[in-house]
Amino acid sequence: MLIFFLKCIFWISVFLFVYSYTIYPLLLAIFAKFFGKSVKRKYDIEFPFVAFIVPVYNEEKIIKQKIENILSLDYPNDRLTIWIGSDCSTDKTHEIVNTFKDSRIKLWIAEKRGGKTEVINKLTPSLNADILVFTDANTMHKKDSLKKMIGWFADSKVGGVAGHIEHVFNRNNIEEKIYRNFESLQKSLESKLHSTISAFGGFYSIRKEVFSSIKYNAYSNDDVLIPMNVIRKGFRMIFDKEAVSYEDSTDNIKNEFSRRVRIGAGNFQAFSWLLDFLNPLKGWPWFCYVSHKVTRWFSPFFLILAFLSCFLLVVLNGPILYHVIFYLACLILILSLLYLVLPLFFIRPFFYFLSMHLALFLGFFRFLGGIKSAAWMRTERNV
Repeated sequence: MLIFFLKCIFWISVFLFVYSYTIYPLLLAIFAKFFGKSVKRKYDIEFPFVAFIVPVYNEEKIIKQKIENILSLDYPNDRLTIWIGSDCSTDKTHEIVNTFKDSRIKLWIAEKRGGKTEVINKLTPSLNADILVFTDANTMHKKDSLKKMIGWFADSKVGGVAGHIEHVFNRNNIEEKIYRNFESLQKSLESKLHSTISAFGGFYSIRKEVFSSIKYNAYSNDDVLIPMNVIRKGFRMIFDKEAVSYEDSTDNIKNEFSRRVRIGAGNFQAFSWLLDFLNPLKGWPWFCYVSHKVTRWFSPFFLILAFLSCFLLVVLNGPILYHVIFYLACLILILSLLYLVLPLFFIRPFFYFLSMHLALFLGFFRFLGGIKSAAWMRTERNV
């Protein structure tokens, strides 16, 4: 009886993990083809007033380039403003912003540090714009990206549009590039079916009328909470793979791991605020949210349950299959850890897989410990 119970735990855990990464994308492609409702982008529209919101903290190395990049976009000058929302920067960020004499560039400084989401919450309501574009300081946009993004808003059912971000990687970051492309494909299919349930945080937009403040201390999860609020209000959230931006990456393993732990904590915080989307009556957004996000966020626990149940089956001298699986899993684990002392290219994928899920697992406990502040420290990048 015990062996049967352990087998059930093992195969259910394996199924839930595999479902998120393989079965769901296949189902999504099928459902998008047969049940999707297309939205057509239009270019012959009266261009709406657009406000860029750029939350920053100590971005003196990149802020000049960021502003110049937005100013270079192919969009009517009189319908564009840029709001630099500083979370009490202590470097030369304010000074650099003030060197621009263009009236479209505005500097807003928080009274006290509160993080990216508090900058968004306090700055956004007072803005006079039709469309809000949220972007990060290190995200650089292609010249036509804004026009492509805005074209979707010609459809009154569209409440938000997420842009595609291509990361500037060195050859050692190929795993992240593959994962990003995988995510982009899913977002594209989700928006064909109904809505993508998250955006890449460096470049997405919504109608001003559908904006709702994010809960205090929201932690690295505005790119989930804001799109989900758009869907809550009955609008669609579209992903546009042609509205392209670029971001640099970091080669520092420690910094990248810390960033992933922070994101993991934000994911579980978002889960606690999005419980209404666990209701199947939400329709396709429910299906996409549970399949894409919930199973993905809890995947470290599925792996742990699978590993422990398989270990117990080996101890109890269960079928030979579980012995083979267990020792293979141990080999993968050893190879993953070996990368820290012997960074060979062929074992990097194992390390990437392990570190991604370990960071998510640790993020869960950071969330349980209580997120007292959403203020962030700047991540050193390849700039």
